Amino acid sequence: MDTLIFGILLAVSLLIIFSKSRWLVLGSWAVGAIATLGLFAYHANDVLDLSF
Repeated sequence: MDTLIFGILLAVSLLIIFSKSRWLVLGSWAVGAIATLGLFAYHANDVLDLSF
């Protein structure tokens, strides 16, 4: 899952660099941002098994 989101972020960054369409750039950025925030929300709720 993490690798897929990083691949999406790479594709979005390449699209931002090479695309002329503003709406395509903004839409792909929004998809990447939502995927990243979803991954953060998934991992932020995990319990850490720490023993000191």
